[in-house]
Amino acid sequence: MKRHFINMAAGMVAAALAVPPAYAGIMGRGMGGALSGAMVGKLVGGKKGARTGAIIGGVIGASEAAANMQRQQQHQAEMQRRQSEWAAQQQLEQQRIRSQQAAAAPAAAPAVATDQTLVIETQKSLIRLGFQPGPVGRAGPELTAAVRQYQKSKGLLETGDLSQALLAHMLQNGG
Repeated sequence: MKRHFINMAAGMVAAALAVPPAYAGIMGRGMGGALSGAMVGKLVGGKKGARTGAIIGGVIGASEAAANMQRQQQHQAEMQRRQSEWAAQQQLEQQRIRSQQAAAAPAAAPAVATDQTLVIETQKSLIRLGFQPGPVGRAGPELTAAVRQYQKSKGLLETGDLSQALLAHMLQNGG
């Protein structure tokens, strides 16, 4: 109850003095500290002790409130910095995926080179996604099994066949 009254009184004083709302809390903590210090000071040293206790309590209460406000501001600044950093990382990741999708587009090369490129790029994507496609550059039962596992994990038809569409799907999903 006492703290509520002190905060209310500090708010009224802050409004009367046109103090910014952020500093009203500092004033309230200072007034609360002064009141507590005055009571303890009076018990220990009478009127003179009450004055001294009020001054010391007020300074301590206000400084604690100011330090708390500074910590909150630092925390908010840190959170904003982290959000900005995360957004930048997301943007870079999207650019990486787009460039991989562009690179995965069929080229005007012979069919054998395109098939080998498809095998290698699919294996790279599977590895990035956490699957084990066997030796890179070599198609075989391990690659077919890894493709089936990927298709199953994404709710796709489990054929185990490689295609440009499957590779594009993998790239869109982080592969």
